[in-house]
Amino acid sequence: MADDKIFNSLEEIATDIIKSDKKLHLIYAFNATGKTRLSMILKDKLNDADSNEDSKLKKILYFNAFTEDLFTWENDLENDENRYLKYDKRTYFGEFLEEQQQFDQVIQNYQNYVGNSIMPVFDDIDEPVLDEFGEQIMDIIPDENGENQRIGRTVSYLKSIHFEVDGEAVKISRGEERIFVWAIFLTLLELIIDDLNESGEDSDFINFEYIYIDDPISSLDDNNIIHSAIILKEVIAKAENTDLKFIISSHQPLFYNVLYNEVRFEKKIRKKCYLVMKKDVDSEGNVNYIFTDVEKDSPFGYHLKVREELKKVVNSNQVEKFHYALFRNLLEKTATFLGYGRWERILLGLKVADEELTEDNVELYAQQIDFFTHNRHSELEYSSLHPREQRTLIDLFNSFEEKYQFKQNGGED
Repeated sequence: MADDKIFNSLEEIATDIIKSDKKLHLIYAFNATGKTRLSMILKDKLNDADSNEDSKLKKILYFNAFTEDLFTWENDLENDENRYLKYDKRTYFGEFLEEQQQFDQVIQNYQNYVGNSIMPVFDDIDEPVLDEFGEQIMDIIPDENGENQRIGRTVSYLKSIHFEVDGEAVKISRGEERIFVWAIFLTLLELIIDDLNESGEDSDFINFEYIYIDDPISSLDDNNIIHSAIILKEVIAKAENTDLKFIISSHQPLFYNVLYNEVRFEKKIRKKCYLVMKKDVDSEGNVNYIFTDVEKDSPFGYHLKVREELKKVVNSNQVEKFHYALFRNLLEKTATFLGYGRWERILLGLKVADEELTEDNVELYAQQIDFFTHNRHSELEYSSLHPREQRTLIDLFNSFEEKYQFKQNGGED
């Protein structure tokens, strides 16, 4: 298409974004297309552009799967009592969080999503400082009466977060954990923008150039997805008089569509572009990345291009794991169009190996689609499907085509 830009590598995409004068790049990209790796490549390119260690920490703030991985659970397997989330204060993200000390605002932003019943409690984790013989170093410190006290020397590299409900520590769900990490990022982002607006050239964050956000809301329900998109638009709009540029990528259709429509008519956000990112692998294994400009139309006319792509690979028997993500996107779009609450309902009545999908067996196929759609391990992106898994997707798509027929003008029959 005339509006397509083709890149040979993610590095080329990162260079193109850095050269762009756009305030906002809004990118719709299926899982396994490389959008998370793109965020890290962009970070590395910006860091390499300046040899000063201090300024490297000031170029870009990013949220992606690696941000979430900075937070890990201490599960107290021995006693099964003292469970808490923790992070290393020496990491890029941890150091920034410690410097700003915005813990009360983090709690408020988190509770805006989950309610007031869950209370995060932040504490430093103290560890003994040991000498060369493995013994704790003792310091002599006078007390308030002038008497010397032997105090064991400690250091704190880690921060713990206990989550309490009615004063009792609990282990929150994976979804609640991801919301918590997003609340931390949102707090820091709001702080940066507020300080830039108030202090201008004297701001502590004047060297920040980019904010990269990749899939912040994959564990939220529809209401919170919409809420998150609206909040994010408002945050970006507040940055209109700063030099910050935003790159937001997502594979979540509802989030993208809401943000697309919110941003499109927001006059405070100028110089914006709306893109769909697709990865194409030819018969020799060469990878191209295709960016389609969808500024004039919501990308969810793009479902027709998804259908054409699936038809091509099904007919040529070249189905890969990536195509499960495409198929799920098509199911989601069709479910939205037909008014179904869940995309899994579209599977009912389809056939695999002449077996009809019913309430009794549909969950098995939905789980298989989910597994290949949400796998976060990049090393699995290019691995081949088992022939049985290929056949399943081929049967599902062909059955979908037969049951849900498309008109040439883009509407479904």
